[in-house]
Amino acid sequence: MREAVSDIIAERTQATDGVSRMVLLSLIAHGVFLSTLVLMPEFWTGAAKPEAEPMMISLGGAEGPEAGGMNPLSARPVQAVAPPEARPRVEPQPAPAPPEMTAPEPLAKPEAKTPAKPVEKPAETAPTRKPTTGAVVKTGSAVAETGSTAQVPFGGLSTSGGGTGGARVDAPNFCCPSYLATVVQLIKRNWSQNQGTSGRNTLKFVVQRDGRLTDVEVEESAGQMLDMSSRRALVITSAVPALPKEFAGDKLTIHLIFEYTR
Repeated sequence: MREAVSDIIAERTQATDGVSRMVLLSLIAHGVFLSTLVLMPEFWTGAAKPEAEPMMISLGGAEGPEAGGMNPLSARPVQAVAPPEARPRVEPQPAPAPPEMTAPEPLAKPEAKTPAKPVEKPAETAPTRKPTTGAVVKTGSAVAETGSTAQVPFGGLSTSGGGTGGARVDAPNFCCPSYLATVVQLIKRNWSQNQGTSGRNTLKFVVQRDGRLTDVEVEESAGQMLDMSSRRALVITSAVPALPKEFAGDKLTIHLIFEYTR
């Protein structure tokens, strides 16, 4: 038992010696650190202080001009104050005068022109033809005496058959003479009256309800050449306006007279 107690005391003694050693080392380290702070140079602990510049004070006054050892020249005396220099006076320019208002001169009125008198031209007469003479003055389109007393309208179509321009119809009391005149005018546009010879023929044709011209026949011949000319006018026309509504029939037969002059 004694040995056990001795071992415990020995262990505690060793532990106490270790703690004392550590405390001693700590004290030594702190002492070294404090000594370093006290003995450390000043340039390690702060910035360098600027050197003070010395102030120079002169008691002899300002330096004068270099005279070279001779007496300076004297100044010119002034006995009166000079008047101020007179500056040239700038005269203001006069304002420009406003322009004078002048009334415009009245324009001279143009002289009225007198209208020129119309010059009466003499009636023109053919130098190689003599005026035709007769018992009564009348109009006509033939260049030679034909013995006919009828006046041919529409440029040459005969005026027989009820005064409808050289055309007559088979329908009694036809309702629409204006329609018949229109048909004659349309055919006249495609007909040439001057064929170098005189003559007269009559052609019959049928106008269908829709206006087509059919069944062209020569009723009264004037010779093969004039018959062909009349037939050609109907073939070229080929169609006219449709039959009027006032006409009850389905077709209308027309007899048309063609009169040729030399």
